[in-house]
Amino acid sequence: MRFLRTAAGRGCAALGLLAISAHAHAHTAVKGAGDFYAGLLHPVTALEHILPFVTLGLLAGQQGAKAQGAVLVFALTLMLGAALALWVPALPYVALINILSAVLLGILVAAAWRLPLVLLYGITVLFGLSHGFANGTAISEGLKPYLFIPGVGLAGLLAAAYGMIMTDFLLRQKANWMHIAVRVAGSWIAAIGILVLATSARTILKA
Repeated sequence: MRFLRTAAGRGCAALGLLAISAHAHAHTAVKGAGDFYAGLLHPVTALEHILPFVTLGLLAGQQGAKAQGAVLVFALTLMLGAALALWVPALPYVALINILSAVLLGILVAAAWRLPLVLLYGITVLFGLSHGFANGTAISEGLKPYLFIPGVGLAGLLAAAYGMIMTDFLLRQKANWMHIAVRVAGSWIAAIGILVLATSARTILKA
């Protein structure tokens, strides 16, 4: 019970932080960090990106060894999506899709369903492209895309791999509460996504 109380407190704190950052989708590339590090830090400093990145890793970790390649596919599609943003006009509702990705991934982790690999990789590609595109729109004239884009890909790789490795470790433990903790984390992430959706969807739709 002490664990649950502590975890619940942390979850409430995360919800509060995200409520403050309800318009985080408007953030710009980190200045003065260098082009590669700007790409690395850009998604890491935005909850609408970093939460789905880690949650995708949680989901991949739940699916077993055959799903490990999803982390690499995610990083590659992030870079592809960011590159597409250099040539494709701004797409409507990409920010909304990215927030919904946190909700969907969180729900899947909370449910702990065994997904067909085709579905898992399809979700990975879709959200990799959408998050990559959103990060690619931050590439300004002063940034070198060939440095910024790999930074975005590395951020996705590290965040998703972290989530996958931690999940794999927890699920190998005999303590049943660790398995429950992963599912609870997914439910909190989904709740955070719904909170952001409720507070910023109208602004996104008007953009």
